[in-house]
Amino acid sequence: MQSPSQSTTGKTTDAVTPRAIILGLVFVLAVNLWISTSEYTVHASRMQLSYFPLALLAGYLLVILTNGLAGRFFTANVLSRSELLTILIMGLVGTSIPTSGITGFLMGTLASIYYFATPENQWASYLHPHIPDWSVPTNSHHEMTWFFEGLPAGQRIPYAAWIGPIGWWMLLLIALAAVFFAITVILRRQWVQNERLIYPLASVGATISEKSPENILPDAFRGAHFWSGVGISFGVICWNILTYFWPLVPKIPIAGKWIVFVRNFPRINTRINFLTAGFAYFANLNILFSIWTFFVVFFWLENGILNRIGYAITAPPNISSSDTEVAAWQGFGALALLIFWNLWTAREHIKSVFTKAFGIGEAEDGDELLTYRTAVFCLIGGLLFIWGFFTQLGMQAQLLIFLLPALIINYLSMARIVSESGLVYMRTTLAEQYAALYSVGTRGLAPSNMGGLSLTYGLVSQGKGIFATPFAHIAKLAEYISSHRKRLILAIFLVIVVGTLADIFFTLQLGYRHGAYNFNVYPFSSAGPLAYNATVGQMRSPFGIGWDRLVVFAIGAGLMTLLTILHYRIPWWPFHPIAFPIAFSWSTQLAIFSIFLVWGIKAILLRVGGVMLYRKWQPFFLGILAGYAIAVTLSFVVDLIWFSGQGHTVHAW
Repeated sequence: MQSPSQSTTGKTTDAVTPRAIILGLVFVLAVNLWISTSEYTVHASRMQLSYFPLALLAGYLLVILTNGLAGRFFTANVLSRSELLTILIMGLVGTSIPTSGITGFLMGTLASIYYFATPENQWASYLHPHIPDWSVPTNSHHEMTWFFEGLPAGQRIPYAAWIGPIGWWMLLLIALAAVFFAITVILRRQWVQNERLIYPLASVGATISEKSPENILPDAFRGAHFWSGVGISFGVICWNILTYFWPLVPKIPIAGKWIVFVRNFPRINTRINFLTAGFAYFANLNILFSIWTFFVVFFWLENGILNRIGYAITAPPNISSSDTEVAAWQGFGALALLIFWNLWTAREHIKSVFTKAFGIGEAEDGDELLTYRTAVFCLIGGLLFIWGFFTQLGMQAQLLIFLLPALIINYLSMARIVSESGLVYMRTTLAEQYAALYSVGTRGLAPSNMGGLSLTYGLVSQGKGIFATPFAHIAKLAEYISSHRKRLILAIFLVIVVGTLADIFFTLQLGYRHGAYNFNVYPFSSAGPLAYNATVGQMRSPFGIGWDRLVVFAIGAGLMTLLTILHYRIPWWPFHPIAFPIAFSWSTQLAIFSIFLVWGIKAILLRVGGVMLYRKWQPFFLGILAGYAIAVTLSFVVDLIWFSGQGHTVHAW
């Protein structure tokens, strides 16, 4: 195996190069174009929902293959491993932008406030007076009507209606990125070196980027195990593609179905997701075991018993939260404790970072992407801008003192969980807006608070934490690059700005050409109306502090505290506390069967042959990932040619 500092070609050059940044930006734009096309017009697979999006995996495999072939003929110009990793790093950030990442939810929410307003929903009475003109595009001349329904003949796309609002929200996105990039730099040494998190997603990315000079494919893509994995996932999807043309062909039922095993107990999905399975194999066995155990005990059994005895908390409309309020608030309490514990254990390191930033300490920051001084001031400046932005939306301090901490808990906890567990799908149990509202109550809030807060649902983005998780993995992948690593800052900035603006432009083109409502996707058909209807309902029926929810929150935090103490104090304790909040996430309901299968396979391999047998089977699961990515790409091509507009969703959650 090559060392981290060795390039793909065997040369010692290991740097972030200008050509890698340019190629990375082109790569991001191409992949994002594919993601939006697949979801909005072809109506095929949803390529963006995971933390390592399938479109990114497929596109990156194509880059690796092309680079390997080029190496046979143009050895001098072949990309080094560090350049490939630069492209991957930019891809991880860039593919968090389109459709269900940022632009879909943001544009869908902002455009909905006037278009979907009716006398029946009373948005005009309750919300419109409290929506700042600068924050949303106008519909005074049918600009949003045309966006959702298509541009009439002879009319031009009204870009002017979007420029101002998009400009302001872009500044907010940059501030959010600055805050969480700064947090990533501040915590990198603690997570990567002190706690030695395994970062399964980054590990897979680094492994498939490693290639001996004489080979075309990565070193891990060789042998019977790898090609067996390719054959299974690729074969299953290709067989199911046959059913597109011949419905009588029996379909292999990997999509699974919802099953209720016991009446009044939560349903469980039997889906087999090859993307989940492939990455889960690289996770810690103890974490996999804890996830399905806690899911059964604390989600399935607990909620089933509560349903049987008739206890329930009235649930508001579900906006990126768990199935039940008990699960949502218990899980959020666990997430809050998770972040508190992580910051507490890192307190000495954090103290050294801040003392260094203010010139009274000597912490070493030469190997960081930012100096500690820059990181700390980016953190402070970014938080001040976010506070000011939300204030201008109409929110007051009494709401913001709960909203901002809840936002940080959600974003940072997703980064921590994915970095430690390897779950490629994960989302928070409770939207930060709901956490804030029920912590302060709405009776004492001025209407402007509710109007401004309703717009922030455009940042929920499936509860994935936007940039925080990609940034955490960048911190790990950057270790494989020894020279000019700080150029990654420019690369990331270009991806965020250019990538977001390009995807917004492309979405506007598609919207005004086909009608965004015809995309038939949640961000444009339901996300905005659900958020605004919920807000109007809260304004019409104001409530006080949700003490019942806060009690459940405290129970979740208390149980997480107990599990954390047991984990660190009792050597034989078999359960990892990070699995506790994972058990309450809606995404876990969809992934639990795949997690259970992989845990069983990995447990058997380790019991029979130990670490050596486990490593021997790693190429098999890399093959599962590669074969699945290629097959889903093939399905998209088939849909594009023969079923455009009526595609088949082979891949989603």
